Amino acid sequence: MFENITPELSPALDVIIKSRRSVRAFSSIPPSQEAIEAIIQAGLLAPFAALAVAGKPEFRKVFVIRNSSAAMKTAADILKNKMAKFADELEKKVGPVPFVQNLKRIGQQGVSGVGNAPYYVVVGEKKGTPPVAAQSLSYCLQNMWLKATSLSIGFQLVSATMQAESDPDFCKLLNIPCGEYALDGCALGYPADNYQPPSVEYPTLTKSVSWL
Repeated sequence: MFENITPELSPALDVIIKSRRSVRAFSSIPPSQEAIEAIIQAGLLAPFAALAVAGKPEFRKVFVIRNSSAAMKTAADILKNKMAKFADELEKKVGPVPFVQNLKRIGQQGVSGVGNAPYYVVVGEKKGTPPVAAQSLSYCLQNMWLKATSLSIGFQLVSATMQAESDPDFCKLLNIPCGEYALDGCALGYPADNYQPPSVEYPTLTKSVSWL
């Protein structure tokens, strides 16, 4: 089963995992189509719930939206307006907490990664029973993120995409039935010159693991 996996590959995977970061500033130079397709292929190989999508051959869809295209402008406008409305509704429930203020800023300035990166990629997973499409999407995007890292291509999650799965205009843009697919997305592109992601303190083995 693992005949093509040699011990030398494991340290390489460790380097990729440790190097993975969110990129929030992108170069205007786009990666090649071949590189983007390699990243998407990694996502298509991610696990999925076989019982939930049984008999649904097109259960996973990927939509690549190029920057400066009409589709990118449409997607950016839809998500910006959606975040502004979401912020207003949430503020009525919980008040002007920091998270709400951040949403209001996004509703004014637009969703990061949509329009300021060469590619905005939306991934759709057919909903079913058990309802685990969101989990399958997270596996898919993690595969894509690691593959992008291995190619020195920047990756930024665009979580606002999840809010658009029941938006008629957004689903029309993707040409999918409204509400039938769970959605998530990411921005892809080379990091901007001199971009340095903030340092992150991850959990450690000694503090996080208990052997029972």
